[in-house]
Amino acid sequence: MRQTEMPLYRQIFDDIKASIEGGTYKPDEKIPTEAELSEMYNVSRITVRRAIEDLSTEGYLVKRRGLGTFVCAPRMRRRLLQGGLPESFTDICRHNGRESGARLVKREIVLPRPDESDFFGLSEGELVLHIKRVRTADDVPIFEENMYLPYSQNQELATVQLESESIYQLMNELYGRRPVKNARVLIQSVGASSSKAGLLQVAKGEPLLYIATYALDQDDKPVYIGRQYFIGSRYMLDL
Repeated sequence: MRQTEMPLYRQIFDDIKASIEGGTYKPDEKIPTEAELSEMYNVSRITVRRAIEDLSTEGYLVKRRGLGTFVCAPRMRRRLLQGGLPESFTDICRHNGRESGARLVKREIVLPRPDESDFFGLSEGELVLHIKRVRTADDVPIFEENMYLPYSQNQELATVQLESESIYQLMNELYGRRPVKNARVLIQSVGASSSKAGLLQVAKGEPLLYIATYALDQDDKPVYIGRQYFIGSRYMLDL
């Protein structure tokens, strides 16, 4: 039986991947444009685009709006449940040799969801503070962060500077409380909605890792609920 020839886009995929792994294209380096690659490989731009999309999905490349396509730094790794400790993103970046950042998207005082009322032990009428940020590593979006905290216990967080700040560190400085373990963790894979795709600079439908964490402090009291959406191609979770 005659062996089927490898598709052209896959040949380009393999060639660019080998160039990245071999160091020809280095982390954070911009690769040639689709037009330039099309000319280099003597193929259509559609063929090149398919290869680039697959390389982006597998975490080798990242498209930055208005700038071009760049080689990804090695995917960040995190042992979510190691020792039961919810490690801060700032520390994760430091361990991976990256610079952490944060862009505040929304800060609001809202009515709690049923699981938030139960976890925090809220009375009727009590509110929660919702903080939404996009967390970055070396200015590249990694995940959408949503933190929910009892407003009555965290009123200062409704007004303090949160750009590029560690909320873990702020809580420790303001209240002497710090998350030390997870009461429970929920993990599932979801597709990026239009709004999340826009915030994270990925294509709509790109796989995201949704992680919900219910964190306790050093006195076993509820601290926060986190609902995070990680870009799977830029973030690896070790259980």
